[in-house]
Amino acid sequence: MMSRDRVAAVTLLVLGSGGALEARRLTLGSAGNPGPGFFPFWLALGLCAVAIALLLVRPAAPPPAVASGERLGSGKVVLALAASAVYAFILPLLGFVASTFLFLLVMLTAIELRRWASSVVIAAMTAAVCHVLFKTWLDVQLPSGPWGF
Repeated sequence: MMSRDRVAAVTLLVLGSGGALEARRLTLGSAGNPGPGFFPFWLALGLCAVAIALLLVRPAAPPPAVASGERLGSGKVVLALAASAVYAFILPLLGFVASTFLFLLVMLTAIELRRWASSVVIAAMTAAVCHVLFKTWLDVQLPSGPWGF
């Protein structure tokens, strides 16, 4: 019977190989002039490399057993999924910067259990850097909210 790591590695290898094959159907271009398939192709190859590394590496120790009464943190998973759904809903209403800030604030305070002060700073900086990176530098069309950003 294959371990979970092996099943995950084989699954990633199949997905990465399929992604690389599909990306090859697009124009790859070159490093100086990339085509639409350039980044998907190299990302798929990177996924294959991670899968191969996972297949070759042996775990150092077996994972610790979970006690039958111990919670597995399913509440955090549900909260993360709910926060993601709310983020997708409010993104066109509030815009990229405000929605991303609120999403990161929820994720950092409720799931990572960080203090409010550090969560606000990290969420604001991340939203601002992403806005500058995608909107200004890469000229990606991002949803703008009622405040114009």
